[in-house]
Amino acid sequence: MNFNKQLLFGKYELIRSLGTGSSGSVTLVRHISMDQDRALKTIPKDSAFSSSALSEARLLKSLDHPSVPHIYDFEEDESFYYIVEEYIDGETLDSFLLHQQLISPGLFFNICEQLCDVFIYLHSQTPVPVIYRDLKPEHIIVCHNQLKLIDFGVSSYVSNTGNNFNHYGNIDFSAPESFTDDTITTAADIYSLGQLLQHILTFTPNNFSHKFQRIIQKATSSDVSLRYSTVAGLYQDLKEIKETIGQPHLIRKIAVLGSNRGCGTTHVAISLACELNFLGYRGIYIDCVHDGILCGNRNELNIFNQRNGYYYYRSFQGIPDYSEGIQFDVPDDAILIYDLGTDVCSEKIYDMDLVLYVCSGGFWHLNDIFKNHSFLQKSTIPLKVICNMCSKKEASTIASLLNCSVYHFTFDSDLFKNTSQKEALTLKLLKLKGGASPSDILKGYLKNSILHHR
Repeated sequence: MNFNKQLLFGKYELIRSLGTGSSGSVTLVRHISMDQDRALKTIPKDSAFSSSALSEARLLKSLDHPSVPHIYDFEEDESFYYIVEEYIDGETLDSFLLHQQLISPGLFFNICEQLCDVFIYLHSQTPVPVIYRDLKPEHIIVCHNQLKLIDFGVSSYVSNTGNNFNHYGNIDFSAPESFTDDTITTAADIYSLGQLLQHILTFTPNNFSHKFQRIIQKATSSDVSLRYSTVAGLYQDLKEIKETIGQPHLIRKIAVLGSNRGCGTTHVAISLACELNFLGYRGIYIDCVHDGILCGNRNELNIFNQRNGYYYYRSFQGIPDYSEGIQFDVPDDAILIYDLGTDVCSEKIYDMDLVLYVCSGGFWHLNDIFKNHSFLQKSTIPLKVICNMCSKKEASTIASLLNCSVYHFTFDSDLFKNTSQKEALTLKLLKLKGGASPSDILKGYLKNSILHHR
């Protein structure tokens, strides 16, 4: 079907089909005056699913939470119901986890916090709580650092009819009482949360996951009376473990990634590695770029000394990105700076604690800057934008384009030289060891070398 220039209800431009299912079709549309993408569900009135779809839409319309899809509009004609809701551009948690080798403790706690927050909200609804009933990774979307809970079909049925709707659920995550004639309560969602957290923990380091077994056992008890009475109680125990660990998001792996060739990705990455070593910490630059500064026959290699696979120069210490077949010892206390060039699709990104996105200011690069930033936002890895070789005006333009804060890095001619500007950034990074939050990672840019724009 050709959607070009087609309008619906005088305000929605039809863009493309997003899929068709048993209950109807979903189309990507754009609200003309708001210039905003939205999802349009078209449901035949004679469909067996029309009643449940309308019930779900009414339930979602009554809710207001960042993790719950927003309903914008409802229309109908003689043949169809039309539900306009938030367009969620992301991937399922199931798919996201399968892309990871391991997820960091910080990312695990971030996921836990968002999941607990939305269920605390749902269970606090009056006059009766909203019981979700069908929690599983496929019903959670990772969307621009925000988790979205989708498919409230079962919840709407329970909320609107008062029926327990037993003998329904998924065998891996649903509570035992879902398959019996016992009354369904919020405890069923607590069980599912426990099962889901257990599943996510299989993607974390082994020496981390065992700390949560007591919480998992309590949340997933077959005896409802032995489970947590509220999600808030479960979350409180999670926070206590987070505080005991003390450093849930310790920065060990930093990816430096550029919007386009020549924007200074390597300069920023090497500068950061040098500053770490200058201040007495072990910063190791890892060259992941094909024919990069440590790869191939490059003139820059003439300045380096080599020993045991490392390249040295002044305070610089680096290695090429050796293949998995090469065994190479990296100190446990090292902070690794990965120079990824412009490879925004690199799978290495998902193993990072922080991604630094470097942009240059030429107007001819704005399309690439926006496109790559939109792609990177789909990951839940903390992302910060650095404007390199930019004027203040150019940095402000990029901040407006990306609708986020950006940081202006003062370029210097000697990437191996210590400067007060680069030192300010590095010191702020190291403060994470004292418990600073991930959002504080780059606030060091606000002093001397970095100009903050919004």
